[in-house]
Amino acid sequence: MTVLYAILIFLFGALFTSFFHVLATRLIKKETLKGRSHCDHCNHQLKFYEVLPIIGYLINKGKCRYCNEKIDVKYIIYEIIGGLLYVIPFLIYGFNLDYLIIAIVISVMIIETIADIDHMIVIDRVWMIGIIPLIIIRLIEGNIFEYLISSGILFAIMFFIAIIGRSIAKKDALGGGDIKIYLFIGLALAFPQGILSIFMASLFGLIYGIIFIKDKDNYLPLIPFIALSVYVSYLVGEFVISGYLNLLGM
Repeated sequence: MTVLYAILIFLFGALFTSFFHVLATRLIKKETLKGRSHCDHCNHQLKFYEVLPIIGYLINKGKCRYCNEKIDVKYIIYEIIGGLLYVIPFLIYGFNLDYLIIAIVISVMIIETIADIDHMIVIDRVWMIGIIPLIIIRLIEGNIFEYLISSGILFAIMFFIAIIGRSIAKKDALGGGDIKIYLFIGLALAFPQGILSIFMASLFGLIYGIIFIKDKDNYLPLIPFIALSVYVSYLVGEFVISGYLNLLGM
């Protein structure tokens, strides 16, 4: 049954990711969330089977059947990655509150990642809505104060980093959205894992910038690296931290 559940979660994860891509785009463009998806090139409304995650891309052979323009491969890449992101925690936790928390985090961070990559913006209302179920879960668990403290401290650290970065670089090193989203992240990650996520996001972003960004004025989307770091920190953060402390003999 585990294999069957994993397949279903992958498919639903890909479906959610496809929907989140549409959601992010329409929220930023202030378009209605009602109505069917359409081709980016000819605006022809797509049929149900044409928007099925992965399957729709394969059926159409990567092209719009109406205008014959190529469909951006990023859509199927997002869907595959999204499906895997939801499956891996299920294989670790099964269905429980831990899985529900990471599923909420994945959903919010997918939307914010797409918004940052495609439109260079963080949609505040998305992570603010995501905070609500996290607060409810922490209240149920009875550890709400621990995570409120984590949320506040992580936000303060990011704000301090932004101030230091601006004083050194003479321009904004972090966007306001990059800072504020840690209010949400702090309710998902305990303080040590939250610190790890900040360190990893900075490291991943630095490596990417050195390799791929040649013009220092080019925009570096940080949310994708934050999302990846939060995901890793949630799943294996305790193991990474304990392993590091063991190396230090602590």
